[in-house]
Amino acid sequence: MAIQKVRLISISIDEVTIMDFQSWLNVHVYLVDGWKPNPILLTMEQLVNGGTIDNLTKVIVDNVLQYEGLSKFDLVSKLIRFGANGVLVF
Repeated sequence: MAIQKVRLISISIDEVTIMDFQSWLNVHVYLVDGWKPNPILLTMEQLVNGGTIDNLTKVIVDNVLQYEGLSKFDLVSKLIRFGANGVLVF
């Protein structure tokens, strides 16, 4: 499904810290076609530069914008929900 053809986008973020204290971030995008969300795992990325708000924002936005050439305008005009799970993201 092409991201340019959907009307709405939802983003879900989940952060986990594993036993050796590495922090990983999962970024999911849900493309809403009609009323059906179609989930896509964009990345499961290790946060090597830490969990600062600047780094989290950069990782999330960079990965979302790289998906099928999504523009910042598309992101702003189609985003309807942002959900987060994980202590670091909160």
